[in-house]
Amino acid sequence: MIVLHYAAGSPHSASVRITLAEKGLDWTGHPLDLSRFEQHAPDYLDIAPSGLVPVLEHDGRRLSEAFFILLYLDEVYPDPPLGGSDPGERYRVHKWGKYVETHIAPHLGIVRWAALGGAAGPEQAQGFARLPHERRALWERAAAGFDADQVAVSRRALLAAVDRLAADLAEGEWLAGPALTLADVVACPHVRQLPALGIPLPQAVQDWCDRFSQRDSARALEGEVELLPVLGPEPGRWG
Repeated sequence: MIVLHYAAGSPHSASVRITLAEKGLDWTGHPLDLSRFEQHAPDYLDIAPSGLVPVLEHDGRRLSEAFFILLYLDEVYPDPPLGGSDPGERYRVHKWGKYVETHIAPHLGIVRWAALGGAAGPEQAQGFARLPHERRALWERAAAGFDADQVAVSRRALLAAVDRLAADLAEGEWLAGPALTLADVVACPHVRQLPALGIPLPQAVQDWCDRFSQRDSARALEGEVELLPVLGPEPGRWG
């Protein structure tokens, strides 16, 4: 039995849900409302002490970190294969998985938070105290607001990211090879939010997003993936 704790509108949650759909797997969902900071509630922190979303439960395991969840699902349920058909494709899958988590997602979180005027009230701030130190420091910094210089740095980083995507897509319709892989699944839900934040997509990247959007697995989440997520860095953060 697969149980997924997820948040609608979260790109990381979307990538896991899309992978489950691509593989035709049945699962039970427990949605979280990030606008109410439910990921910091005591009952959820019993499941995920770091407050990360999503978390997948399977075969007695509790898994966090979205890209690693995708890799796990692809190994446990190999049909259809999404991890790449040869060492070169698998290299590109892992390359993009790392780049999304260490580059695109954190910078997207900062730009989105600033654009939406993110804020946390006293009740939410109390929830920060239940988090591990590193996570608490992230949220306290976000609650204080990012300065204009930091937002500008993140915008430039995202502009560089879409150029990097365009360079890889110049070689084919998908990021890692001739067919859809986890590279596309992990990246596209984040990238599709960029135009709404004033970051234009090169034509090759827009065409790639359109191809991705036409898949049944993505259509099921269309409204959620296209809309800007709720306030806060959590949806665009590692995991």
